[in-house]
Amino acid sequence: MYQIKRHVDGSIERYKACLVARGFTQQEGFDYSETLSPDIKQATVRLVFSIAVSRNWKIHQLDIHNAFLNGVFIEEVYIKQPSGFIDSTFPSYMCRLHKSLYGLKQAPHAWYTHLSDFLLSIGFHASKIDTFLLILSDGTNIFYLLVYVDDILLTGSNSAMLHHLI
Repeated sequence: MYQIKRHVDGSIERYKACLVARGFTQQEGFDYSETLSPDIKQATVRLVFSIAVSRNWKIHQLDIHNAFLNGVFIEEVYIKQPSGFIDSTFPSYMCRLHKSLYGLKQAPHAWYTHLSDFLLSIGFHASKIDTFLLILSDGTNIFYLLVYVDDILLTGSNSAMLHHLI
């Protein structure tokens, strides 16, 4: 995808390009198997908000830019060479992806797996009721992290440690 970003007066601010895969051509079971997208339950959001408000905790909202580009594929995924960037020496070659791209049906799953693996490695654990609520407790402090696609809500009992987590 190519776009021209313009200032309010219509002058060109910058040129923008984004490689987006044609995921609509993918076939389940052949091109992908998992399409899970992080989707926190609204009841969980209300519960965590009520805890945070009643305890006077700060709530931080984080938007992960280019989140789906951070997903790592375990399986082998190939795409055709992007138009405009075809290698004239090897025009029939394919590109093997090591990280996910926007447009692929498995991109949200790859992103969430990468994120949750990291969070689990630093001590968070997934709630048994809602797997997109991750909890970190060290005995004296507790932190709640909610994931909705590429947005994160984070709150907890210790502001200094909360900023360290961010």
